[in-house]
Amino acid sequence: MLPRTFSKMFTTSLVVSIGLIVASAATAQSASEQAIANFQMADANSDGALSQAEFTAFIDLNAASKIGQSHRVQELGLYRKAFARLDANSDGAVSAAELQNATSG
Repeated sequence: MLPRTFSKMFTTSLVVSIGLIVASAATAQSASEQAIANFQMADANSDGALSQAEFTAFIDLNAASKIGQSHRVQELGLYRKAFARLDANSDGAVSAAELQNATSG
């Protein structure tokens, strides 16, 4: 009897764990899609890169969507510091590629 009960508990636990992993992956995908949409909304001149002002709007949109650590940047007023860190080539704009490199590295 004990082995069967253990097996049932293990199977239930495994199914719940897999469900959580799938839900986490779906949430990450959803957050990624929302971040892309937020980038496009914040990119007021549609040049594919964010100026300091556009970056501030991007962070605010992400914070409202509860994406990543944007809420901390917003709460602490670290927009300029975050912008400088992400602007890898120091051209005064944060491109989608710079954001991707920063988040994947």
